[in-house]
Amino acid sequence: MVEKALVRLGAKKISEGVMEDLYFAHPNKDFGKSDEALRLRKRSDGAELTYKGARMAMQHTKAREEVTLRTDSPLTVQRILERLGFKEAYVVRKSRTTYQLDKLRVEIDNVEGLGEFIELEVMTEAPERGAALMEIARKELVLDKIEPKTYLELLIEKGIPKETDKK
Repeated sequence: MVEKALVRLGAKKISEGVMEDLYFAHPNKDFGKSDEALRLRKRSDGAELTYKGARMAMQHTKAREEVTLRTDSPLTVQRILERLGFKEAYVVRKSRTTYQLDKLRVEIDNVEGLGEFIELEVMTEAPERGAALMEIARKELVLDKIEPKTYLELLIEKGIPKETDKK
């Protein structure tokens, strides 16, 4: 239903695939308390390491600093992190289909253990333009429930065990 609405609105499908997100625990800092994250995302076309800063206070949206490094060698990045004392903490697996509509990126995620979610990301610096795009998308795609938590937070809340607990 969402995909049909996106096509009707003129959105272009830009990617589709499966991804695995490895979240790491800092050796001396609780990322849960500081609201930060270090994620290694693995996809068929490569990987990226992303530091996510604490969420900024914004109404109806989730915004945070993100610093990303792309790599075609995720195993090397993972080994470096482990040598520095970081430990693999959680894994989030999902299939994702991404559409682009003007300056709005729409991602349809099917997250293992959680189900389907629609993520909207505005790709503009103009706050009023971004708010207008979000409002149009929410109405046209009939998205009435906003989930403020991350997939990782939802999995932890649901009691999905850490990767280290599975080994």
